[in-house]
Amino acid sequence: MSNRQLLMGASLVLTLFVWQSMLGTLSLAIGFLVMIAIHEMGHWLAAKQLGMPVSAPIFTPLGAVILMPTLPKSSKEEAYIALAGPVLGTVGALAGFILGIALGVKDLITVSQLAFMLNLFNLIPLAPMDGGRISMVISRHLWVLGAPLLAWVVYSSGFSSMTLLVAVLIGWQAFQDVVMRKQLSQVNPQYFQPEPAVRATYIAAYLGLAAFLSWAFFFPGQLAGFLVGLGL
Repeated sequence: MSNRQLLMGASLVLTLFVWQSMLGTLSLAIGFLVMIAIHEMGHWLAAKQLGMPVSAPIFTPLGAVILMPTLPKSSKEEAYIALAGPVLGTVGALAGFILGIALGVKDLITVSQLAFMLNLFNLIPLAPMDGGRISMVISRHLWVLGAPLLAWVVYSSGFSSMTLLVAVLIGWQAFQDVVMRKQLSQVNPQYFQPEPAVRATYIAAYLGLAAFLSWAFFFPGQLAGFLVGLGL
């Protein structure tokens, strides 16, 4: 076993320990990490489909990431890879929610709700989150909406050491990303100029996914009633 594999294993164990302490039980922590893994596999599969080199998901106490040594060729490809994560993550969360209702497993419903929240949070148009990368095909200036939205999420969730740490890390990386994007727009302006039909498609997909996740997270009773009405 290589040193890298040992580090990845140790990071996974640490991540599991942190989330167990936060969520209260080992089953919830494992279930949530499975949901994160499903989300990251969406990115991984999309990158592989485009022929890009990409690492396996790496878990950290703040979540998980995949590493790509190079930028995609265009904002369209970047948005494709970014959107694949919350799309597959939403599918996994919905499947878990349906199974939780059908089997009467409360923990599975709870994990699915956490996954809905995770995927919705990731759609904030601010790097390094998926929404920040999806926004590149729409407008690289959407960070001006993402910054106050992140501030509202931190405020509404209550100030804690964890939320403040996450906000600071995201804010710093977002600042670096904005600077990098400005330089990229000067060197390769075509990167941010997709066809109008492509931009319209991603706007519709982004808003549609955000709307569904908002409904699923904030109104789970309505979602459950809808699913029961469908006979699921």
